[in-house]
Amino acid sequence: MLLTHSARLFLLASLAFIAVHSKAQMNAENLAPTFANDLSVRFTCENLRLIPIVGNETYKKAYRDVGNYVPMNKALQDGRLKVKEQEAGATVNTLQVQNTSKDTIYLMQGEVVVGGKQDRMLAQDVIVPPGKTMNIGAFCVEHGRWQAGSTGHDFNGTIGVVGQQTRKAAAVDKEQTRVWEEVAKDIEKNKAQTRSGSYAHLMNDKDFQAKRQHYREKLLGLPASASGIVGVIAVSGDKVVGLDVFATQELFAQAFPQLVDAYIAEALSNGKPVTMTEAQVRVYFTGLFNDERKLEEKSNGNGYLFKSSGRKYRLSMF
Repeated sequence: MLLTHSARLFLLASLAFIAVHSKAQMNAENLAPTFANDLSVRFTCENLRLIPIVGNETYKKAYRDVGNYVPMNKALQDGRLKVKEQEAGATVNTLQVQNTSKDTIYLMQGEVVVGGKQDRMLAQDVIVPPGKTMNIGAFCVEHGRWQAGSTGHDFNGTIGVVGQQTRKAAAVDKEQTRVWEEVAKDIEKNKAQTRSGSYAHLMNDKDFQAKRQHYREKLLGLPASASGIVGVIAVSGDKVVGLDVFATQELFAQAFPQLVDAYIAEALSNGKPVTMTEAQVRVYFTGLFNDERKLEEKSNGNGYLFKSSGRKYRLSMF
């Protein structure tokens, strides 16, 4: 059947519309904060409120071919991932990772690995393909040590994600000195004992652990509280102190047990009782996601956007 000129133009316009909109992912049409069933109240603990972000069916379809990833903490624990100082010579801001498995491993910006010549935090998200060895960016979170410990040049574990201000110093400022400053502030404000200025000493401090556990018991159930949760907004006092959105519900659920520590550290170090209203949260959310074309611009200086093969996998705001 031959198409008329008008019909051909209409078809081409329709295909162009579909092509453009099939690439649309993280926007206010596909994502929304949810306050249903008192979820925001349910996930409030003292100076911190977490509000789930839900992706609709369009969002799920946009990422349905993303596939499965193993989070770094699990891969490091069971040996699928090896993390160590560079073989050519240890340097502060670079680590070497090796995926020894047939799985794809997802490394998350802000997560801390302990061991080596000093504890580090990952500088950015990284997807490590099966069998791949690669160098990745890192920042030191242990100012007073530069010598191999009991694990030599290897890193044998992770302690979760650093606090929001330290994440920001790494992702936005990209300066080692700023990272050290923010780690020191969190340690000082929480009166933790430390020999080498390590963020791990804060996380292992008994008083801090007790306070942190109190928050975690209240908040850890968030990913399973509703269908389609792909992110979260963290509120303390009268402002948003953090936002994280992932490509899929599975990626978010895997990341959340580590990621929640960043929000808790912010609440314990700088937080205030929550006064921000639902309406104010919606205004913040809409202002951020109303134009996806400007999302990268809006995250510059205030957040971090991870893309792979041109697709957005994670947005973090600090």
